[in-house]
Amino acid sequence: MADKPDVNHEPVCACFPELKKVTLDREARYIEDPNAAAPQGPQSTVEVAVRSIGELNELASSLKSGRSWVISEPAHVGGLADAPTPLEYLLSGVLGCFAAVFAFYAAKWDVKYDTFEAFAKADLDVRGHMMEDAPPSGFRRVTIQVDIGVSEKPDQEALDRVLEAAMQGCPGISTLRDPVHLEANMNVSSTGTPAERTRKFAN
Repeated sequence: MADKPDVNHEPVCACFPELKKVTLDREARYIEDPNAAAPQGPQSTVEVAVRSIGELNELASSLKSGRSWVISEPAHVGGLADAPTPLEYLLSGVLGCFAAVFAFYAAKWDVKYDTFEAFAKADLDVRGHMMEDAPPSGFRRVTIQVDIGVSEKPDQEALDRVLEAAMQGCPGISTLRDPVHLEANMNVSSTGTPAERTRKFAN
């Protein structure tokens, strides 16, 4: 298991003065031109690539930042279990997005807190990942527990407002909650003479 990264023990809200400025500046730009592309505007894309590297491990990479990471599968399904699973990345990605959106709203509304920790549990039936005509294999229920630490008297009403706004505005939460259009394309080529790789994204 990889060592945990060093944790910054500064209160989360220590960055809020600068974060508030950044957030309000973004809001002003988005209102001025809601159709503008990121980073100037709100219209964004997420682009990743995944390459199988053996034993059910996959090498994933961001096509924007160039960062890469390994995805693994549990031993009981034939994997090496030497990295997080795809669904652990999915669920932790949602929580990471949620934590950031929570901070955006808290900074914007001057709601201070010192620590933030969230836990999520997803229930699912995985028969569909290897059995045809099985029940849908997506998450059936996701439960999120948020723990907030404060050094001063908590403003429960303000924190509740932030929680509600983050639950409504978080892209990760929204993607789990709302239907999304999905489309898949496939190119097949000889491994002896690889065809030029192409990516086809639906508009």
